[in-house]
Amino acid sequence: STRFNAFKLHKAIVTIMQHMAVCDLFNSFNTVLFLFTLIAERNNLGPLLCSVRSYFIYYTYPASFYFTAALTTIKLLIVQYPMHARLWTKSKAHIVCGIIWICSLAILIPSLVIDKNDVQFNYLLYTCIYGFSAEAWTIWRPVFGSFATVVPNIVVLVTTIWLIVIAVKATNRGTDKVKWQGLMTVIATAVVYCLSVLPAGLFHVMEPFI
Repeated sequence: STRFNAFKLHKAIVTIMQHMAVCDLFNSFNTVLFLFTLIAERNNLGPLLCSVRSYFIYYTYPASFYFTAALTTIKLLIVQYPMHARLWTKSKAHIVCGIIWICSLAILIPSLVIDKNDVQFNYLLYTCIYGFSAEAWTIWRPVFGSFATVVPNIVVLVTTIWLIVIAVKATNRGTDKVKWQGLMTVIATAVVYCLSVLPAGLFHVMEPFI
């Protein structure tokens, strides 16, 4: 039963969710700016907000993906190794999240270095986006896009399925009562969020080949 008490919300999980909430606030700002342009059917943001919006999404979106991946991965580690669950302190969770915030600059910084003025209004999406017009992006855009979107979503998919398998096996054995509340909180947060943003992520990865 010690193992499946780990299905309760762990303090490290709560800490990651707090960082996800902050990231969601940033994404909400992007969404509001998008709605302004969508309703007006034109770029009514001005040069500054247009640039802010176009760069911001390439920072907050990858962060959101990796926060979700960290959520499911740490949950799996806690379930698999319950005796070591105490090692996942709030401080360590904050360190993991800090690394994610920093690594999410992997696309933002190169965009600024290669061509910081390559911002345009896309009438297909009705929003300001980075153009990726420089020749260097022909090779690097799919690479960066894959690491920013595809990789974390694969991690989320694999770890979530793994958690479900562990829970189902425990239920079938009938030896442990699985605490479904914590488990389903993690699964619902991961699956719903990633499914909602995966189409946009794949679009940005595949757009150069369309």
